[in-house]
Parts: sequence; structure tokens; C-alpha cells
Amino acid sequence: MAAELAESLRASGARRIAFLGLAKNAGKTTALTAVLAELHQSGVVAGATSAGRDGEEFDAITGEPKPRFRVYPGQLVASAATTFESASFPVEELATLPFPTRFGPVQLRRAAGEGEIEVIGPSTASQMARTAAALEAAGAELVLLDGAVGRRAFAAGRVCDGIVLSVGMSAGETLPAVLAAAAAAVELIRLDRPEEGATRRDVDGAVTAASLREMTLSAGESLVAEDFTAIFLKPAERRELAERGVRLAVRRPARLIAVTANPSAPARPPLPAARFLEAVAQQITGVPIFDLVADLRS
Repeated sequence: MAAELAESLRASGARRIAFLGLAKNAGKTTALTAVLAELHQSGVVAGATSAGRDGEEFDAITGEPKPRFRVYPGQLVASAATTFESASFPVEELATLPFPTRFGPVQLRRAAGEGEIEVIGPSTASQMARTAAALEAAGAELVLLDGAVGRRAFAAGRVCDGIVLSVGMSAGETLPAVLAAAAAAVELIRLDRPEEGATRRDVDGAVTAASLREMTLSAGESLVAEDFTAIFLKPAERRELAERGVRLAVRRPARLIAVTANPSAPARPPLPAARFLEAVAQQITGVPIFDLVADLRS
């Protein structure tokens, strides 16, 4: 299934793909590293970075082992300078980017062997866009960006042109809660441009409950944000807008390419993989859904 996911990404035509985890431990890093392995096998030069910190050996909260960033010869990595000191593979330094982190400036290096690394990347959307451009300039044919719904600015249309959403049981205490969270996330990601001729209210900056209280909105209006990452409304607040006849829209739509499913969560027994995959597939339609560990596809 990892090969099929990688092929789906290549066939999409996207050059920069954001891996969004619905919650911690949802499986996004597992998905990203599986794609890196497949791209290496296919001879596609890939670049990778993270919106924040990913690939650490142990979860900072649960203490449980976490999947590491595994990269392959010729692949490009953008990460804080000191992370390369503990990497298990040799590298060729290519550039230092002007983005400081607590662990040194973000550097761009090429892997000269196979191994693991903890990746700490840039922290803002504009820095991520420039980092992705630097990876492309260094030869990356496909750039993979690791992050989470809570760090979603890196998935904005001005940064990437495709999204893989990782849905895991860690996103809720029950299966219905996880499915509701997944549906809400996909609804947001799939917001489209306003309809032709619609009465529109364009918003610069974030759309929040507080900003809505300062607006007088009428039925039939479209409230238009830059992209889905600028909308910070709970599902109930979005439903309330819809009930009032106000449509949410974006000037720059995102594109959901694929979904990965992870039936496990820390400190809880996993659900049967096939059952979880089917439940997610019933909730999210129109894209392939993969369980890379159980080797299943919807």
C-alpha cells in the first residue's frame, strides 16, 4: 500500500505535499517515511522537512517510541543544524537558511547514506514556503512537509499544493468521535471558492468566533477567507453559519489527495484494522484511503 500511496501522490501532479495528522500519533510520520522509501525505490529525488519537531525517538507526553524520519541516499532534508549531529547517516551540507530555531538555524543537506534523524524545521508558513523552494532548487522533484492540524499553516495553498490527512484513533476516545473530527477536518480542507455571482464578504486574516461577532452577515452571503488554514471555527460554529444561510469559502482552495488510517492509539487496544478503514472510508469519500501497517486500501 505504501507503493500505491506514493504513486497516488506522483500521479496527482502535486509538487509539495503536506502530511497533516488529525492528532498526535495519528500516523502521519509513518506515512511520510513510507513514501520516502518508495520514492527512493522509484528513483524520484525527494525533499523533506517538518513544521516544528518530528521524528523524535520517544513521544514527549506518553514516553512511547515514535516512528523516526528515515531518509535514503540522495534525498534532501531541511532541519535545524544540531539535528544532523545525531543523525545516523552522513550528509553533504548545501545551504544554511535564515530561519533560527532553538536547535540552530535551518540547514539544507543531502543524505549520503540511509539512516534516521529527528527533523526540526521552520515555524511559519512563509519560512516553510521558502524552505520548500530551496529544496526544489537543490533538486527535489517532490517535497514532503510533516505537520499536524494544530500546525496547519504550513498546509496553506501558498505553501503546498496537496494534502495527505492521517486519521487515527488517537483523535478521540471513541470511533464516532474520531469520525466526527475527521469529517470536520475534511470539510474545512475542501472549502471551495465562492460561487460565481455570489454576494461575498472577503476577510483578511483569521476567521474566528470573535471576528464573527463583529460582522453583520446575511443569508446568501459567502464569507471568504484566504484559505482553510485561516478559519478557526469549531464545527458547531460552522454549522450555525450554514443554518443562517452563510457559506464559508476560500480564495485559495486546498486539495486532499489521500487519507491514511491508523486504528491504534497510545495506551488503548487497537480496533480491527479493516473495520476502522471501512468506517473512515464511509466518512471520507472521493480519495483513496490507506492503512499502511495492515496493508489495506479502501
